[in-house]
Amino acid sequence: MFDVNVTATPGFALGVAEQVSSALWRDHMAAAQALTQPQFLALSELYHSDGVSHLELAERVGIDKVTIGPIIRKLAEQQWIERRVDPDDGRRSVLRLAEPGKAALLDALPAAEQMTEALMEPLSPAEQAVVVQAWATMARATQDLASTRPSDLVEGTAIPPPNNYPWFYLRIARRSFRRIWRDVVGDEISSSQFGIMDAISRIQPIDIRSAALEACVEETTAVRIVMKSARTRLVKDRRDPDDARRSLLALTEAGREEHGRINGSLHEIQRVLCAGIPLKALPECERLTRVVARLPL
Repeated sequence: MFDVNVTATPGFALGVAEQVSSALWRDHMAAAQALTQPQFLALSELYHSDGVSHLELAERVGIDKVTIGPIIRKLAEQQWIERRVDPDDGRRSVLRLAEPGKAALLDALPAAEQMTEALMEPLSPAEQAVVVQAWATMARATQDLASTRPSDLVEGTAIPPPNNYPWFYLRIARRSFRRIWRDVVGDEISSSQFGIMDAISRIQPIDIRSAALEACVEETTAVRIVMKSARTRLVKDRRDPDDARRSLLALTEAGREEHGRINGSLHEIQRVLCAGIPLKALPECERLTRVVARLPL
């Protein structure tokens, strides 16, 4: 079987770029109402699309339907949004942006702009246009968005719609990757878990910290992944004979079989994800995503 280094695939680069985006968001939003990216997207979409249902909102901003519920509850508790009965359908509830929500959105706007500049700073304007178009194309691999092209700011408004932010397309491209992964691989092993398994398969000896760094997974997450993999007998750990405080990881026979099965599916996953991107353009799109992700080329 032909082995693929998962760290060289577009899906891996998307995941790391999204981590960079999330980290920059937390840094820049520390003093701006502590809005999360999903909350910011929901509020800004409601600013431009008053009176949509929670399912319509989820689809427009690329948030999973099971995830949008807690977000809406939190925003409603803070009185940033209001629920009301649809005047045309009494069985349907719709959402609207309340004045405190608009104020919070305006307060967060400068930090969002600064975070966007920081994320895309390594690229020229022309490169940014190329990679954002690539992310938008990947996003359409599994879903239809209301719009997948940046739109001009409506005259007289102060708040851009979500699709004016490059990281919006990054988020939904990553969401498409996760959907394709589940369709091809299944739900038992996530892409992060496979990343850890792949690091273990390629590097020996290796401990949890090194595997986390190689797979670009937070160390606390890597610990949970290794514990789960050990319970399902995909990974085993043993004490380092030279350092009793350190555990060394290895794949079990079942782990090697599962790794081989998933490794053989990576080409199909990437094919579906990148199907809309011209073959000659794909290497440059991958390179630019790695630059945004701060990964080595």
